[in-house]
Amino acid sequence: MGFWPVVENVLRNSDIVILVLDARMPELSRNSELERKVVELGKEYVSVFTKIDLISSKVLSELRKKYPNAFFVSGTRNIGIGALRKYLQITGKRIRIAEPRIGVVGYPNLGKSAIINALARRARAAIADMPGTTRGVQWIKVSNLMILDSPGVIPYEDKSSKLILLGSKHAQKTHQPGKVACDVIRMFIESNKSALEKHYKIEIKEGQEEYDILLDIGRKRGFLKRGGEVDETKTAIFIIQDWQKGKLVI
Repeated sequence: MGFWPVVENVLRNSDIVILVLDARMPELSRNSELERKVVELGKEYVSVFTKIDLISSKVLSELRKKYPNAFFVSGTRNIGIGALRKYLQITGKRIRIAEPRIGVVGYPNLGKSAIINALARRARAAIADMPGTTRGVQWIKVSNLMILDSPGVIPYEDKSSKLILLGSKHAQKTHQPGKVACDVIRMFIESNKSALEKHYKIEIKEGQEEYDILLDIGRKRGFLKRGGEVDETKTAIFIIQDWQKGKLVI
């Protein structure tokens, strides 16, 4: 069975839906097709931004202002989980369901299983850095909540570079690693240039192009071909993997 039939089944059998997003990429991680299906089914839902431990306090403050009704959590560090659990229980009482079923949905590798494990206060759903760990639906009992974990969903129109940035596909599977790496660099230039400089021990000049910054990173890391030319592909994949593994904090 494909991803969409499984997820649609989760949505239909859920009383409350958690839409998982990445705090580092709030708009990019929005799944419009998934949101549309939730609204069409008339389900109670809440947006939950994960990986807040990978963003600065300034970025987090801006997100809270922009999305006042959302929750901001780190499943791996158990941040914001208590408030989310309380909200789900209160919502269950409001809609008069003693044991509400909670559907947890979103792109692959955004941290759905980490949220569930934190809600359950112990590791119950499989977690991995590798995309696509959760293959089927798991039911997990948490106090008076019944939580359903679904596989990640990839809308038909989404492009490879977006999925690489979200960690939903392996870095090695892109045909344009340089473009994706430059997208990562651009995000840091716009949001937190000093974090990129500190991580790679480089100095970014005013107006410097993303591609030139990529080359500087390659030289600094010693990713060179014969003759001293920077290995662009190796450097790009290295940057993408640092991003996907959470080593780069925006």
